[in-house]
Amino acid sequence: MLVERVFTAGRSVRVRARACGSSAACPGCGAVSRRVHSRYERRLLDTAAGSREVMICLSVRRFFCLDPGCAKVTFAEQVAGLTSAHARRSLGLTAVLQAIALTAGGRAGARLSGRLAAG
Repeated sequence: MLVERVFTAGRSVRVRARACGSSAACPGCGAVSRRVHSRYERRLLDTAAGSREVMICLSVRRFFCLDPGCAKVTFAEQVAGLTSAHARRSLGLTAVLQAIALTAGGRAGARLSGRLAAG
């Protein structure tokens, strides 16, 4: 991942970045592809910096799966340690919220995690 720009926008910190690998492995069959289908931007909430919400604006690519027997025709690249398929939160924020849920539980955990996830 390459961080292109970090800036503040109101009460949040925005990180503009892009995935920079030359290829990606298909999650369906494991075949490695370099053939890019398209690009799009993902927005991920990340753990707060001080009292500011952190939003990662990540440019990712969709690749063609080159295995004709694979059920997936295209797939999106994932950034190891940061993203997972269809997620709107970083893996770090997800881990923090899960720890709160396991430790605090109930209504107190819901209130605290709601404040952290919303910024």
